[in-house]
Amino acid sequence: MAASKMPARQRMINMMYLVLTAMLAMNVSKEVLDAFAVLDADLVRSEHAHAQRSRVEYDAFADAAKKFPDRYGALNDHAQRVRCAADSLVAHIEHIKLKAMSEVEGRPHAELLGRDADGSDSLMALRYVEAKDDRDVLTHMMVGSEADKPIDGAGSAQDLKRRIGMFRDSLKALVAGRGPELEASLDALFTLEGARDASGTLNNWESLNFYEVPLAAGIAHLSKLQADIRSAENDMVKWLYRSATMGEVVMSDLASAVIPRSSVVMLGDTFAADVFLAAYDRKNKARIVLDGAGDLPLDPEGKGRIRLRTNTLGEQRLEGTIHYQTPKGVQTFPYGVTYQVMAPLLVASPTKMNVLYRGVENPLDLSVPGVTSDQLKPSIDNGSLYRKGDAWYAKVNTLGTAKVTVLATLPDGSSRSIGPVVFRVKDLPPPIASVNGATATDSKVKAGKLNVAEGVTVKRAEGCEFDERYNVKRFTLVYSKAGTFNEIDVSGNAFVGESRVIMQSLKGNELIWIQNIKAQLENGAGPEYTLSPLAFKVIR
Repeated sequence: MAASKMPARQRMINMMYLVLTAMLAMNVSKEVLDAFAVLDADLVRSEHAHAQRSRVEYDAFADAAKKFPDRYGALNDHAQRVRCAADSLVAHIEHIKLKAMSEVEGRPHAELLGRDADGSDSLMALRYVEAKDDRDVLTHMMVGSEADKPIDGAGSAQDLKRRIGMFRDSLKALVAGRGPELEASLDALFTLEGARDASGTLNNWESLNFYEVPLAAGIAHLSKLQADIRSAENDMVKWLYRSATMGEVVMSDLASAVIPRSSVVMLGDTFAADVFLAAYDRKNKARIVLDGAGDLPLDPEGKGRIRLRTNTLGEQRLEGTIHYQTPKGVQTFPYGVTYQVMAPLLVASPTKMNVLYRGVENPLDLSVPGVTSDQLKPSIDNGSLYRKGDAWYAKVNTLGTAKVTVLATLPDGSSRSIGPVVFRVKDLPPPIASVNGATATDSKVKAGKLNVAEGVTVKRAEGCEFDERYNVKRFTLVYSKAGTFNEIDVSGNAFVGESRVIMQSLKGNELIWIQNIKAQLENGAGPEYTLSPLAFKVIR
């Protein structure tokens, strides 16, 4: 289960990876690169083997949950969430490998994919890649030009580190202190801190693994991460399965426990909570007292049932005592529980407006009732999600949809994944082109206004909530001279050179068109818009 108990073959592969990395630092070239290709094949086989073993465990888990739902049902649900998280992360890394190999080979993705013996997607083996020594593709994709300032965003090393950290933390949250050896194993397996390279220089995790690293080493490292993810998945599902049959814990101390059905209650609803001793004896039931209400009724397991009609808004506090007969006599344990009473609230969200726009900071309100904002860890599957002050912002990369999920740390210390909320991803409406304030709605413009115009500018479309800046990339100026139509192609937004002379010489009754206007967001994101043309009759 722990890293110290991994199979001998896995230990050998890990040792080979360390040795080859050290050799690579000494510039041992072709043979080392070929060895990385061999190592990569072993890592891929190891990942597949772990996945196959996990499938056996999942099948056994599902069968046990069907036969014994009370014992295995909830644990099987946890196992399925682990499976989805591992599959998603492995697929994400596989896409990074596919993209890198496609760029190096200069071949489309489809030519690098095939089917393995099980009918699953299979990526072309590293040994068939010619440019194993390429150091540019992974550097550009995952780190950027500055090693100490790695880029962020989908497909970057920083984004990958964040996803791996969330995967690791979600597994540790399931263990919740009950398996310290497994938690230590997960921390050791997914170490994401910086380290010193072969020269002794301290580097961050991103640049250490992907900056100026030959393709062969980078792909092998990505395959190792996939194998590690599958290994952690296998350890986790085995631990979950065994946890169902772990023996009862003998406790030397007694403590009271209060479990409310919900800490937030609508006004007029019933507040419900279970009050009981964490370690109880069916033949020696406690006496549970609620202050101001007397003894509580007990269920067959000795749990006291609180049922109170709520009639006051705000935070409410209940307290009482549990009296338990021990060999030393009756001991008393105080307990307390706090809950919120809220007025009935209707939330209506028009789904057709559930939209994020590409290339801009989309403000998001993220909240989970009963959980403070600092206990929320949101993520998005299309772009990036980050916080500025008290507000959250999403930047999306591609059209289609984006799913926002929140990992919430609940008041009891446990974690829960909430969501996803699905957003449609669209481009902003095209901006409006203008010349010295005149737009496409203006058919007549005074010569003096056009004579002093500096160039073509754009403003946001009417009704657009995002006041983003745009750059005009180019346009075509069409004018009539002596009965002949002439065109001038202008790069940028300014009237310069010949176009400047034409604009300054415009007189009454002349015609002028500005068309093929191309504009894009100043940050370079999103599409290049073709704006509505401008057609003016010049007046005095």
